[in-house]
Amino acid sequence: MVDVNLNISVLTPSDLDAVDELMKLNSQTLGFLPKVALYEYLQGDGVIGAKNDGQLVGYLLYGKNQDYFRICHLCVSEQYRGQGIARNLVDFLKESATTEKAVRLRCRRDFSVNEIWPKLGFVPLDEAPGRSKEGHLLTLWCLTLALDDQLSLFQMKTSAETLDVVIDAQVFFDLTEPNGDKTKASKALLSDFLVDSLKLWITDEIFNEIDRHGDSEQRKKSRERAHNFPSVEPDQHAVGRIEERLKEFLPIRRASQASDVRQLAKASASHVTTFVTRDQNLLKKSERISDITGLRVVNPVDLIINLHELSTRRSYAPDRIAGLDFRWQRLTSNDLSPFQFDSFLNLGETRGKFRAEIEPLIAEPNYHRCELLRSGNEIIAIRVLNNSSNKMLKASFARVARSINQELFGRFLIADTVSKAVEGNLDVVKFTASSIAPSLMREMLDMGFTESNDSFVRFCFSSCFDRKTTSTAISELCPETIGNYQEMCDLEFERCCSPLALEGTDQRYFLVPIRPGYAISLIDRHESADDLFGGNPNVLLRWDNVYYKKKTHHKMLRTPARILWYVSQPRKHVIAVSRLDDVAIGTPKVLFSSFEKFGILEWNDLFKLCDGDISKELLALRFSNTFIFRRPVSLDFLRSICKKSEISPPLQGPSELPESAFHEIFRAGFPDESGIQ
Repeated sequence: MVDVNLNISVLTPSDLDAVDELMKLNSQTLGFLPKVALYEYLQGDGVIGAKNDGQLVGYLLYGKNQDYFRICHLCVSEQYRGQGIARNLVDFLKESATTEKAVRLRCRRDFSVNEIWPKLGFVPLDEAPGRSKEGHLLTLWCLTLALDDQLSLFQMKTSAETLDVVIDAQVFFDLTEPNGDKTKASKALLSDFLVDSLKLWITDEIFNEIDRHGDSEQRKKSRERAHNFPSVEPDQHAVGRIEERLKEFLPIRRASQASDVRQLAKASASHVTTFVTRDQNLLKKSERISDITGLRVVNPVDLIINLHELSTRRSYAPDRIAGLDFRWQRLTSNDLSPFQFDSFLNLGETRGKFRAEIEPLIAEPNYHRCELLRSGNEIIAIRVLNNSSNKMLKASFARVARSINQELFGRFLIADTVSKAVEGNLDVVKFTASSIAPSLMREMLDMGFTESNDSFVRFCFSSCFDRKTTSTAISELCPETIGNYQEMCDLEFERCCSPLALEGTDQRYFLVPIRPGYAISLIDRHESADDLFGGNPNVLLRWDNVYYKKKTHHKMLRTPARILWYVSQPRKHVIAVSRLDDVAIGTPKVLFSSFEKFGILEWNDLFKLCDGDISKELLALRFSNTFIFRRPVSLDFLRSICKKSEISPPLQGPSELPESAFHEIFRAGFPDESGIQ
């Protein structure tokens, strides 16, 4: 490196020979300019020179337009390169600007000098064949000098009404790539629901990123796309200062990394406050970047969730299950970054694969509802639901955290999803097989699902149908599954499509009174959610449960059967329907030993139930497939049905109902009111 004592100044005609000599030494890249033309530039103050102890070591030859400078030559003597002379010459030109708002130049794409232009603040806006016989591609490089006042006013007005964000190159390229899991999150930024709340901007650094693509046709398409985006106009004096501070901790070993730094600097020196990227290295250092630039650095998914949460606050309210601490709640913008992935990963699955599968779903909150099952501050399950058609609830993703209660929570996730479909008067639930853990698959098959193609499907008709009508409905909804049901007996068919009330089956129907306290823990999630303490979640979550009572009406109770549950408080109404799986009679010790994992009663409770006489037999009703009525059936309606059937209102103990009465109550409990919230 040669020591320099630079002097930058406007050259005069007396410097003609020195400029001509330096130009000819570099004619392979500069081309040829006759001395007459060179003299005219010198005479018109169109050449800036760099001299070291009086010797010309570099020059910048340019033309003027009212709105921009056009650089014709920028040349530095070979032995003086790498010492910032080119930057000094360009800076001198920038300082001379009056009405000019940009500096432009054209340079052959195959020249190595192109590497210097981005370092000097230029961006490649276009390219076209040159006039030479070979038709070498010439790249148009541009350096912005000043803000356009009208554009600034437009930016200010826009910013007041929407959130202005700068997207980085990775997100920009995602928008033009074919659809895929990697690009879906970025493309979701263009969703209709974000039109009024989000405006996407680019920095002109995007053109440097585009220019590095090897395919000329692709470069052309990307430039056309970039010109359709508004570009921020940063304070150029601030850009350099911010860039130097970012370089202290952000790597610039590759051209793309240098572009990242320049994009951040330009975004920070403009009116925007948010920078959107999928670059994990930038996201990991987002706090430090924010400290220096004031930018909020986020990935597309976080931004979309945040905006959707702000626009639809009610949909993010918790859906309590038991008391205050046990609840479903939509994933918010604060959940994704600290999310503990490890306990949700399948065997051999990486965090990256997990994120790649779930993030495209999260990025479309208008179509997919991502919910977390929480117990206190702990996340124990996650599911993504999509009401994709009028009659289907699709679970595109479902996982349960590894724990000692994994099986319990897994069965609850499945049962609760089916119950949610019934609540919305939907007829079928479909889980995407590739997104769930193998343990959930076993539970699904046990709970009435059938495997079909890449999904697990379960029908949940909340109607009274005969078998032919039900089979027709199955064929219309999922024709590929009908073969799995043809060999089933009526009772198994009804179980796999519950809460379906299948007409003409050989079974009994009972109305069973249940104490309110027991209903909260065993059956009634709605009351449990409204109760301050709620029921016992370990019981309430079960698909199978046991209700203990004194041995009355035991000769009447037989399986197979369906149960309607009647609660006398706080309102007198029938609240739910279940399948009766077993009726057991025995002493407290025998029953407690057989059903200890079910039910809500401890040994002391059973001891009181038998009045302290442990030789006295009790009754245990084991039931499953419980579904809450969409509309509780009032006592007045129940009485009218009983009167029509010429039976007494069975309110003190279990009572058998005729099939017709059961079906009327069932229809009243499941009116045809559709719509999942």
